[in-house]
Amino acid sequence: MTHSARKLLFFIDRIEHSSYPVTETGYALLYRAWMRALSDDSEIYVTYPDSDWHESPDGELFVSAHRVLSFSAAPYVFYRSQRDSYRPGDDVGSERCHLELAAAPLCVNAVDAAVWRQESGTPEHTRALLTALGRAERDTTVYLSPTLALEPRFGSKILPRAFDESLTPRTWFTEDPEASAHDKAERARSFVREQLGAAATVIVKPLYGNNGEGIHVLGADPRTGQAAQHPNEARVWQTLLTRYGDLLVQEYVPSVRSAVGTSAEALSAVPRDRHDFGEVRFLLIDGELPRGADSQPCVFARRVPADDSLVADSGISYATTLSAAELAFMQRLGPAYRRWGIYFGGGDLIRTADPARPFVFTDAARSVCGHAVVTGALNGAPYLIVDQILDSLDWHVARRSLNAEAQHTAALGLH
Repeated sequence: MTHSARKLLFFIDRIEHSSYPVTETGYALLYRAWMRALSDDSEIYVTYPDSDWHESPDGELFVSAHRVLSFSAAPYVFYRSQRDSYRPGDDVGSERCHLELAAAPLCVNAVDAAVWRQESGTPEHTRALLTALGRAERDTTVYLSPTLALEPRFGSKILPRAFDESLTPRTWFTEDPEASAHDKAERARSFVREQLGAAATVIVKPLYGNNGEGIHVLGADPRTGQAAQHPNEARVWQTLLTRYGDLLVQEYVPSVRSAVGTSAEALSAVPRDRHDFGEVRFLLIDGELPRGADSQPCVFARRVPADDSLVADSGISYATTLSAAELAFMQRLGPAYRRWGIYFGGGDLIRTADPARPFVFTDAARSVCGHAVVTGALNGAPYLIVDQILDSLDWHVARRSLNAEAQHTAALGLH
């Protein structure tokens, strides 16, 4: 695929804030965009959470940016073969990135595309900058749209409820600005009692948390089989609401846990076409699954929680294929992702034991990528999927340019 020369601006965290910069999504996209720029004369810029910015009186957004003059990095992989499992965060001997930069104040409205990948800024700074970036979106392609980042309904735990209830675990949210903590606790108890049953295992998560932080289990603990805190105790709910604010209350899906153990040897021996346990983390690019080295649709990973954990986020990933049923389920989600403008995003899928509801969509992500996708650990080709994301970005930039030309031609009466 040929690529036109572009002026691209990356809103990105400083490199020292990333443990594995070459495999962090933002730096992977930056690295591959820089590699393309060597052949197509594109200009690549970065700006950081602590960089100055302002809006001019006529509404244009200016940022203190740096043009990337060189980017040296030794891409590394987590795997020796496609079948090897790995634990995210293992010390795999990464080599640090090195960027040579030149200060270059930049008008965001004048670039071809802005790529938002900042995570380390303060909430106040991030919201203000995203709001300004949303106004600049009238003139440039922003990938990911600020609207998605700012609107609560696109949060990772809230987005799944936009789909049919049959696609998600039975879930309830305590979020209600008019309800007291006492009322929320009572409603949570009622939901568990009436919808899940007195003997249910219940997962409770902070509504706006991430990375598996603050997750609690009520009822029988699936790790030990021992009784944990009982979901009918009002005191338990009030404590959690006080500590974390609003909560997501959800039935536990036991098939997320490994049926063969969690050792690397056991998981590497799992046939790639075995799909009866674990959580599938999938990625959609413009509503479609990316293609692996074999040109077949591929997923982020199949993951299982570690023995001492409840969540697969911090667990163990291993190579897998997609079943026809899983593929069909993910394809049901694609049109909605396209409609919302989620250019690249994904979620988590778990198989259940319920024939009427064989899969559930448990979590969403607006712009997910990560180590396994970047390095090719689970699809056999380092940066293959990152390049597909950049192809998508290029397509959106080109489409915007064509639309602008068509509007200009129509305004001149030349059509």
